[in-house]
Amino acid sequence: MARKLMIELPDGTTPMLEQVPSPELPLQEQLKLHPQLLPLDELGLVGPAVVVGRESSLESGKVDLVLLGNGGELALIEFKTGPQNTDFRACLAQLLDYGSDLWGMSLEEFQTRVAEGYFKSPHCPSGSVPTGASLDQVVTKAWGTGVDDAIDWRDRLQAQLRDGTFHYVVVAQRFTPSVLRTLRYLNATMKASRFSAVELVRFTGGDHAAFEARFVAGAEPSKGSSGTAKAVLAGVDELLGRITDDDYRHHLQDLFEGLATVDGLTVFWGTSGCSLRAAVPNRGPLSIGWIFPPGSRGLMGLTDVTLGWYEDANGLVVSDQGRTALGAYRERLESLSGATKPKSSAIQGCTFPPAAVTENAPELQEALRAAVSGLAAG
Repeated sequence: MARKLMIELPDGTTPMLEQVPSPELPLQEQLKLHPQLLPLDELGLVGPAVVVGRESSLESGKVDLVLLGNGGELALIEFKTGPQNTDFRACLAQLLDYGSDLWGMSLEEFQTRVAEGYFKSPHCPSGSVPTGASLDQVVTKAWGTGVDDAIDWRDRLQAQLRDGTFHYVVVAQRFTPSVLRTLRYLNATMKASRFSAVELVRFTGGDHAAFEARFVAGAEPSKGSSGTAKAVLAGVDELLGRITDDDYRHHLQDLFEGLATVDGLTVFWGTSGCSLRAAVPNRGPLSIGWIFPPGSRGLMGLTDVTLGWYEDANGLVVSDQGRTALGAYRERLESLSGATKPKSSAIQGCTFPPAAVTENAPELQEALRAAVSGLAAG
Protein backbone atom coordinates (compact mmCIF):
# COMPACT_ATOMS: atom_id res chain seq x y z
CA MET A 1 0.00 0.00 0.00
CA ALA A 2 1.39 3.40 -0.98
CA ARG A 3 2.42 5.73 1.83
CA LYS A 4 0.56 8.98 2.24
CA LEU A 5 1.63 12.45 3.31
CA MET A 6 -0.61 15.31 4.39
CA ILE A 7 0.69 18.86 4.01
CA GLU A 8 -0.70 22.05 5.50
CA LEU A 9 -0.81 25.07 3.20
CA PRO A 10 -0.86 28.76 4.24
CA ASP A 11 -4.57 29.00 3.35
CA GLY A 12 -5.38 26.28 5.88
CA THR A 13 -6.10 23.50 3.39
CA THR A 14 -4.53 20.10 3.96
CA PRO A 15 -4.16 18.18 0.70
CA MET A 16 -3.31 14.50 0.94
CA LEU A 17 -0.36 13.33 -1.17
CA GLU A 18 0.43 9.76 -2.11
CA GLN A 19 3.79 8.15 -2.83
CA VAL A 20 4.22 7.48 -6.54
CA PRO A 21 6.97 5.96 -8.68
CA SER A 22 9.02 8.60 -10.41
CA PRO A 23 11.67 8.67 -13.14
CA GLU A 24 15.06 8.29 -11.47
CA LEU A 25 16.76 11.28 -13.06
CA PRO A 26 14.38 13.99 -11.71
CA LEU A 27 14.69 12.47 -8.23
CA GLN A 28 18.46 12.52 -8.43
CA GLU A 29 18.45 16.13 -9.53
CA GLN A 30 16.25 17.13 -6.60
CA LEU A 31 18.72 15.71 -4.10
CA LYS A 32 21.76 17.06 -5.90
CA LEU A 33 20.23 20.54 -5.87
CA HIS A 34 18.90 20.20 -2.30
CA PRO A 35 21.30 17.98 -0.31
CA GLN A 36 19.73 19.33 2.89
CA LEU A 37 17.01 16.74 2.21
CA LEU A 38 19.40 14.05 3.39
CA PRO A 39 18.98 12.76 6.99
CA LEU A 40 22.44 13.97 7.99
CA ASP A 41 22.33 12.94 11.66
CA GLU A 42 21.45 9.35 10.83
CA LEU A 43 24.15 9.25 8.17
CA GLY A 44 26.76 10.34 10.73
CA LEU A 45 27.26 13.79 9.20
CA VAL A 46 27.14 17.11 11.03
CA GLY A 47 25.14 19.82 9.28
CA PRO A 48 25.13 22.03 7.47
CA ALA A 49 26.78 19.89 4.82
CA VAL A 50 28.53 21.49 1.87
CA VAL A 51 28.45 20.05 -1.65
CA VAL A 52 32.07 19.73 -2.76
CA GLY A 53 31.56 17.49 -5.76
CA ARG A 54 28.95 16.59 -8.34
CA GLU A 55 29.74 14.38 -11.31
CA SER A 56 33.33 14.70 -10.09
CA SER A 57 35.82 12.82 -12.27
CA LEU A 58 38.12 10.26 -10.62
CA GLU A 59 40.09 7.41 -12.14
CA SER A 60 37.15 5.01 -11.72
CA GLY A 61 34.45 7.31 -13.04
CA LYS A 62 32.28 10.22 -11.97
CA VAL A 63 30.98 10.46 -8.39
CA ASP A 64 27.31 11.46 -8.36
CA LEU A 65 27.61 13.63 -5.25
CA VAL A 66 30.32 14.43 -2.68
CA LEU A 67 29.38 16.09 0.61
CA LEU A 68 31.53 17.53 3.38
CA GLY A 69 29.92 17.61 6.82
CA ASN A 70 30.56 20.39 9.31
CA GLY A 71 33.56 18.79 11.00
CA GLY A 72 35.19 17.30 7.93
CA GLU A 73 33.21 14.07 7.42
CA LEU A 74 33.37 13.10 3.75
CA ALA A 75 30.40 11.32 2.15
CA LEU A 76 30.34 9.73 -1.30
CA ILE A 77 26.81 9.38 -2.65
CA GLU A 78 25.71 7.26 -5.58
CA PHE A 79 22.24 6.88 -7.09
CA LYS A 80 21.07 3.47 -8.24
CA THR A 81 18.53 3.02 -10.99
CA GLY A 82 16.41 0.17 -9.65
CA PRO A 83 15.91 -2.49 -6.94
CA GLN A 84 17.70 -5.29 -8.79
CA ASN A 85 20.56 -6.87 -6.86
CA THR A 86 22.87 -6.69 -9.85
CA ASP A 87 22.31 -2.95 -10.12
CA PHE A 88 22.90 -2.48 -6.41
CA ARG A 89 26.14 -4.48 -6.49
CA ALA A 90 27.40 -2.38 -9.38
CA CYS A 91 26.51 0.80 -7.49
CA LEU A 92 28.25 -0.35 -4.31
CA ALA A 93 31.32 -1.51 -6.21
CA GLN A 94 31.47 1.88 -7.89
CA LEU A 95 31.38 3.64 -4.52
CA LEU A 96 34.25 1.50 -3.24
CA ASP A 97 36.21 2.26 -6.40
CA TYR A 98 35.72 5.97 -5.76
CA GLY A 99 36.90 5.51 -2.18
CA SER A 100 40.04 3.77 -3.39
CA ASP A 101 40.66 6.67 -5.80
CA LEU A 102 40.46 9.20 -2.96
CA TRP A 103 42.46 7.02 -0.54
CA GLY A 104 45.92 8.50 -0.12
CA MET A 105 45.13 11.86 -1.70
CA SER A 106 46.67 14.84 0.01
CA LEU A 107 44.37 17.53 1.35
CA GLU A 108 45.73 19.94 -1.26
CA GLU A 109 45.05 17.48 -4.09
CA PHE A 110 41.49 16.94 -2.89
CA GLN A 111 40.87 20.67 -2.68
CA THR A 112 42.22 21.30 -6.18
CA ARG A 113 40.99 18.25 -8.02
CA VAL A 114 37.62 17.52 -6.42
CA ALA A 115 36.28 20.61 -4.66
CA GLU A 116 37.65 23.46 -6.75
CA GLY A 117 37.16 21.39 -9.90
CA TYR A 118 33.47 21.19 -8.99
CA PHE A 119 33.20 24.89 -8.12
CA LYS A 120 34.44 25.73 -11.63
CA SER A 121 32.27 23.17 -13.40
CA PRO A 122 28.82 23.60 -15.00
CA HIS A 123 27.46 21.17 -12.38
CA CYS A 124 27.88 23.84 -9.68
CA PRO A 125 24.65 25.90 -9.53
CA SER A 126 25.19 29.40 -10.90
CA GLY A 127 25.82 31.97 -8.18
CA SER A 128 26.15 29.44 -5.36
CA VAL A 129 29.93 29.79 -5.19
CA PRO A 130 31.95 32.96 -5.94
CA THR A 131 34.13 32.79 -9.03
CA GLY A 132 37.54 31.35 -8.20
CA ALA A 133 36.52 30.39 -4.65
CA SER A 134 38.66 27.95 -2.69
CA LEU A 135 37.34 25.15 -0.50
CA ASP A 136 38.40 27.12 2.56
CA GLN A 137 36.36 30.14 1.44
CA VAL A 138 33.27 28.02 0.72
CA VAL A 139 33.24 26.23 4.07
CA THR A 140 34.00 29.47 5.92
CA LYS A 141 30.90 31.00 4.34
CA ALA A 142 28.84 27.95 5.36
CA TRP A 143 30.27 27.35 8.85
CA GLY A 144 31.82 30.64 9.96
CA THR A 145 35.39 31.50 10.88
CA GLY A 146 35.50 30.51 14.53
CA VAL A 147 38.02 27.87 15.62
CA ASP A 148 36.59 26.12 18.67
CA ASP A 149 38.08 22.67 18.32
CA ALA A 150 41.59 21.28 18.43
CA ILE A 151 40.58 18.88 15.64
CA ASP A 152 39.31 21.09 12.81
CA TRP A 153 37.68 20.06 9.52
CA ARG A 154 41.01 20.06 7.66
CA ASP A 155 42.60 17.64 10.10
CA ARG A 156 39.51 15.44 10.07
CA LEU A 157 39.33 15.38 6.25
CA GLN A 158 43.06 14.72 5.94
CA ALA A 159 42.77 11.75 8.30
CA GLN A 160 39.95 10.25 6.20
CA LEU A 161 41.88 10.70 2.98
CA ARG A 162 44.89 9.04 4.60
CA ASP A 163 42.92 6.09 5.97
CA GLY A 164 40.17 5.78 3.34
CA THR A 165 37.48 5.90 6.04
CA PHE A 166 34.59 7.53 4.21
CA HIS A 167 30.80 7.57 4.48
CA TYR A 168 29.26 5.63 1.60
CA VAL A 169 25.61 6.37 0.80
CA VAL A 170 23.42 4.61 -1.77
CA VAL A 171 20.22 6.43 -2.76
CA ALA A 172 17.27 4.72 -4.47
CA GLN A 173 13.48 4.60 -4.47
CA ARG A 174 13.42 1.12 -2.96
CA PHE A 175 15.77 -1.43 -1.39
CA THR A 176 15.32 -5.17 -1.10
CA PRO A 177 16.01 -7.11 2.15
CA SER A 178 19.10 -8.74 0.64
CA VAL A 179 20.52 -5.33 -0.20
CA LEU A 180 20.05 -4.13 3.36
CA ARG A 181 21.64 -7.29 4.71
CA THR A 182 24.72 -6.61 2.59
CA LEU A 183 24.94 -3.11 4.03
CA ARG A 184 24.58 -4.42 7.58
CA TYR A 185 27.36 -6.92 6.87
CA LEU A 186 29.68 -4.19 5.60
CA ASN A 187 28.98 -2.02 8.62
CA ALA A 188 29.63 -4.90 10.99
CA THR A 189 32.89 -6.01 9.41
CA MET A 190 34.57 -2.85 8.13
CA LYS A 191 36.38 -1.01 10.88
CA ALA A 192 35.61 2.66 10.30
CA SER A 193 33.81 3.32 7.03
CA ARG A 194 30.05 3.60 7.21
CA PHE A 195 27.53 2.34 4.65
CA SER A 196 23.98 3.66 4.47
CA ALA A 197 20.90 3.42 2.31
CA VAL A 198 18.53 6.33 1.75
CA GLU A 199 15.15 6.00 0.09
CA LEU A 200 14.28 9.03 -2.01
CA VAL A 201 10.57 9.13 -2.85
CA ARG A 202 8.08 11.49 -4.44
CA PHE A 203 4.55 12.24 -3.27
CA THR A 204 1.87 13.85 -5.46
CA GLY A 205 -1.72 14.96 -5.08
CA GLY A 206 -3.61 17.41 -7.23
CA ASP A 207 -1.28 20.25 -8.12
CA HIS A 208 1.11 19.52 -5.26
CA ALA A 209 4.27 17.44 -4.96
CA ALA A 210 6.73 16.69 -2.17
CA PHE A 211 9.98 14.76 -1.80
CA GLU A 212 11.34 12.76 1.12
CA ALA A 213 14.81 11.33 1.69
CA ARG A 214 14.42 8.67 4.37
CA PHE A 215 17.20 6.79 6.13
CA VAL A 216 16.65 3.03 5.92
CA ALA A 217 17.12 1.61 9.41
CA GLY A 218 18.13 -1.77 7.96
CA ALA A 219 21.38 -0.22 6.77
CA GLU A 220 22.51 0.54 10.32
CA PRO A 221 25.37 -1.48 11.83
CA SER A 222 24.22 -4.73 13.38
CA LYS A 223 23.82 -5.34 17.11
CA GLY A 224 27.04 -5.09 19.05
CA SER A 225 28.54 -2.57 16.64
CA SER A 226 26.62 0.65 16.99
CA GLY A 227 27.37 3.70 14.92
CA THR A 228 28.61 5.44 18.04
CA ALA A 229 30.96 2.61 19.00
CA LYS A 230 32.27 2.43 15.47
CA ALA A 231 33.15 6.13 15.42
CA VAL A 232 34.66 6.05 18.92
CA LEU A 233 36.97 3.12 18.21
CA ALA A 234 37.87 3.97 14.59
CA GLY A 235 41.30 5.43 15.34
CA VAL A 236 42.06 3.87 18.70
CA ASP A 237 44.56 1.26 17.51
CA GLU A 238 46.76 3.83 15.80
CA LEU A 239 46.69 6.20 18.77
CA LEU A 240 47.44 3.44 21.27
CA GLY A 241 50.23 2.17 19.04
CA ARG A 242 52.08 5.44 19.65
CA ILE A 243 52.08 4.93 23.45
CA THR A 244 55.00 3.02 24.93
CA ASP A 245 53.84 3.08 28.57
CA ASP A 246 51.88 -0.18 28.99
CA ASP A 247 49.93 0.99 32.04
CA TYR A 248 48.86 4.23 30.39
CA ARG A 249 47.96 2.45 27.15
CA HIS A 250 45.73 -0.05 28.95
CA HIS A 251 43.92 2.62 30.94
CA LEU A 252 43.39 4.74 27.84
CA GLN A 253 42.01 1.74 25.97
CA ASP A 254 39.58 1.10 28.83
CA LEU A 255 38.55 4.75 28.68
CA PHE A 256 37.76 4.56 24.96
CA GLU A 257 35.84 1.31 25.36
CA GLY A 258 33.76 2.95 28.06
CA LEU A 259 33.10 6.00 25.89
CA ALA A 260 31.85 3.71 23.11
CA THR A 261 28.82 2.97 25.29
CA VAL A 262 27.87 6.62 25.88
CA ASP A 263 24.85 7.62 23.80
CA GLY A 264 25.16 11.11 22.39
CA LEU A 265 28.98 11.12 22.30
CA THR A 266 30.82 11.13 18.97
CA VAL A 267 34.58 10.93 18.50
CA PHE A 268 36.05 12.92 15.60
CA TRP A 269 39.44 11.55 14.60
CA GLY A 270 42.16 13.71 13.13
CA THR A 271 45.64 12.91 11.93
CA SER A 272 47.17 12.71 15.40
CA GLY A 273 44.37 12.70 17.97
CA CYS A 274 40.65 13.11 18.44
CA SER A 275 37.95 15.38 19.84
CA LEU A 276 35.02 14.19 21.95
CA ARG A 277 31.76 15.83 20.89
CA ALA A 278 28.49 15.80 22.80
CA ALA A 279 25.09 16.21 21.17
CA VAL A 280 23.35 19.40 22.32
CA PRO A 281 19.70 20.21 21.51
CA ASN A 282 19.08 23.13 19.13
CA ARG A 283 22.72 23.53 18.14
CA GLY A 284 25.60 21.57 16.64
CA PRO A 285 27.65 19.14 18.74
CA LEU A 286 29.93 20.63 21.39
CA SER A 287 33.49 19.44 21.88
CA ILE A 288 34.01 18.53 25.54
CA GLY A 289 37.43 16.88 25.35
CA TRP A 290 40.49 16.09 23.27
CA ILE A 291 42.93 13.19 23.40
CA PHE A 292 46.43 13.17 21.89
CA PRO A 293 49.27 10.65 22.22
CA PRO A 294 52.29 11.76 24.25
CA GLY A 295 54.42 14.24 22.35
CA SER A 296 51.63 15.34 20.01
CA ARG A 297 50.01 18.74 20.16
CA GLY A 298 46.72 19.91 18.67
CA LEU A 299 45.42 23.33 17.83
CA MET A 300 45.45 25.76 20.75
CA GLY A 301 48.45 23.87 22.15
CA LEU A 302 46.35 21.06 23.63
CA THR A 303 48.16 17.89 24.74
CA ASP A 304 47.50 14.50 26.34
CA VAL A 305 43.93 14.17 27.66
CA THR A 306 42.34 17.61 27.92
CA LEU A 307 38.72 17.68 29.07
CA GLY A 308 36.50 20.74 29.11
CA TRP A 309 35.11 23.02 26.42
CA TYR A 310 36.11 25.99 24.31
CA GLU A 311 34.74 29.38 25.32
CA ASP A 312 36.28 32.71 24.35
CA ALA A 313 35.14 36.26 25.06
CA ASN A 314 32.14 35.77 22.77
CA GLY A 315 30.67 33.24 25.18
CA LEU A 316 28.96 29.93 24.48
CA VAL A 317 25.37 29.47 23.35
CA VAL A 318 23.79 26.75 25.48
CA SER A 319 20.70 26.57 27.66
CA ASP A 320 20.75 27.28 31.39
CA GLN A 321 20.53 23.54 32.00
CA GLY A 322 23.43 22.96 29.64
CA ARG A 323 25.45 25.66 31.40
CA THR A 324 24.76 23.95 34.73
CA ALA A 325 25.94 20.62 33.32
CA LEU A 326 29.16 22.20 32.05
CA GLY A 327 29.80 23.89 35.37
CA ALA A 328 29.42 20.60 37.22
CA TYR A 329 31.69 18.95 34.64
CA ARG A 330 34.49 21.46 35.24
CA GLU A 331 34.17 21.23 39.02
CA ARG A 332 34.42 17.47 38.84
CA LEU A 333 37.53 17.63 36.66
CA GLU A 334 39.24 20.23 38.87
CA SER A 335 38.74 18.01 41.92
CA LEU A 336 40.87 15.20 40.49
CA SER A 337 44.54 14.87 41.41
CA GLY A 338 47.14 15.63 38.77
CA ALA A 339 44.90 17.99 36.80
CA THR A 340 46.66 20.98 35.27
CA LYS A 341 45.42 24.12 33.54
CA PRO A 342 45.35 23.94 29.71
CA LYS A 343 47.75 26.17 27.81
CA SER A 344 44.86 27.93 26.06
CA SER A 345 42.90 30.27 28.31
CA ALA A 346 39.83 29.67 26.13
CA ILE A 347 39.62 26.03 27.27
CA GLN A 348 37.43 25.75 30.35
CA GLY A 349 38.68 22.53 31.91
CA CYS A 350 41.78 20.54 32.75
CA THR A 351 44.66 18.69 31.12
CA PHE A 352 45.56 15.25 32.49
CA PRO A 353 49.06 13.91 31.75
CA PRO A 354 49.48 10.12 31.48
CA ALA A 355 50.05 9.54 35.21
CA ALA A 356 46.88 11.47 36.07
CA VAL A 357 44.86 9.54 33.50
CA THR A 358 46.09 6.25 34.94
CA GLU A 359 45.13 7.37 38.45
CA ASN A 360 41.72 8.82 37.54
CA ALA A 361 40.54 6.80 34.52
CA PRO A 362 37.16 5.68 35.98
CA GLU A 363 36.43 9.18 37.29
CA LEU A 364 37.26 10.74 33.91
CA GLN A 365 34.89 8.37 32.16
CA GLU A 366 32.09 9.14 34.60
CA ALA A 367 32.69 12.88 34.30
CA LEU A 368 32.34 12.64 30.52
CA ARG A 369 29.27 10.45 30.77
CA ALA A 370 27.58 12.89 33.16
CA ALA A 371 28.46 15.88 30.96
CA VAL A 372 27.01 14.24 27.84
CA SER A 373 23.85 13.29 29.71
CA GLY A 374 23.44 16.77 31.18
CA LEU A 375 23.98 18.52 27.85
CA ALA A 376 21.53 16.19 26.08
CA ALA A 377 18.84 16.97 28.66
CA GLY A 378 19.22 20.71 28.08
